[in-house]
Amino acid sequence: MAQAMQVCFEVGQLKKVLLHRPGQELENLTPRYLEDLLFDEIPWLAQAQREHDGFARVLQENGAEVYYVTNLLTDIVKDPEIKSELLKKHLKASPLIETEVLDTIYNYMNEMAPEQLVATLIAGFPKKEIQHLKKHRTLSDLTLDSYPFYLAPLPNMYFTRDHGTMIGGKLQISSMFNPARRLETIFLRFIQKYHPLFKDVELAFHEEIPYGIEGGDVLVLNPETLVIGLSERTTEEAIEWVAHKYLVEKELVKQIVVIQVPSRRAYMHLDTVFTMVDSDKFLMYPGIKEAVTTYWLEKGNDNRVSASNGYSLHGALRKALNQTQVEIIYSGANDEITAAREQWGDSTNTLAVKPGTVICYERNEATNETLSRHGIDVIEIDGSELVRGRGGPRCMSMPLDREKY
Repeated sequence: MAQAMQVCFEVGQLKKVLLHRPGQELENLTPRYLEDLLFDEIPWLAQAQREHDGFARVLQENGAEVYYVTNLLTDIVKDPEIKSELLKKHLKASPLIETEVLDTIYNYMNEMAPEQLVATLIAGFPKKEIQHLKKHRTLSDLTLDSYPFYLAPLPNMYFTRDHGTMIGGKLQISSMFNPARRLETIFLRFIQKYHPLFKDVELAFHEEIPYGIEGGDVLVLNPETLVIGLSERTTEEAIEWVAHKYLVEKELVKQIVVIQVPSRRAYMHLDTVFTMVDSDKFLMYPGIKEAVTTYWLEKGNDNRVSASNGYSLHGALRKALNQTQVEIIYSGANDEITAAREQWGDSTNTLAVKPGTVICYERNEATNETLSRHGIDVIEIDGSELVRGRGGPRCMSMPLDREKY
């Protein structure tokens, strides 16, 4: 009998991983809406796909089974009832309110083949597709030139890390901070609910987490410890909510280390400035080493979470790992200018495929050389277009299963 999927160690041998290959949604990015859709520039799709295929190939060569969001969704929406349910859920969560528009979109898209429906929900649904089917003109018909979509494209979909986190054998589905990303988690909810790959995976909890907590801010340090980033996109309220669930109600972990990083676009998630690269080694952007604050959460008295701030980052990591020493390696050869340049290219957003072996963008030469000098095996991939979305190998991958070590 196959063992159920689980992630108990941040750097355990990667066995199964969920990806999304960039698609038409990137072609639907326009300069006018870049900021709303959380992009700084427009990636070249064809090259981004080639780079992403190379990333997937490296994962497979290093022992990981690769699963794609679109393939899993296509599998389940071959069932007409699931297809209808997914479409209704997506429309209900959209900002659309005009009933004729909603009904027309539903009837039109429900006739699509499964592959086309999935692709369209991610790529965005243009107004011009159904204008000829509607009886009445609405304001949105008259604004076609200024905003061409009824359903906005989801260009951030290829950052699957943010959609959820496997914590032990349970799946925590994220609560996305920005409205532009909130539709993305619907897909993971349906995959978990209906796809056979997830038949033994339960949700960590069925309630919606308060906005927001995203997978880029969650590290599963070991079976007893979570690390959560308090960042631009993960809030105190969400951390307190999940901490009560995990530490008090369910007792799934014994402690949570909260690392607060400056709240700014350049450090949108903890894993853009801090990742685990070996059982006792971490990579960190030196530009924030004087600006982070570390908190320790554990179960206290009266079924409440007890919070303290008496630990340094080193001290909290040593205690959580039960080790006398941990090593924090600084990116960019610890040079201020080099580190800042390479952090913009996601030098610290590494993905461990096993203890001491990480995938990195090849463009971050100083950081990769620094890692190698500290005994870390670096697997380099091209990411010159992928990085334009402001994410690296960790951002682009949601581990579903890792070996214990």
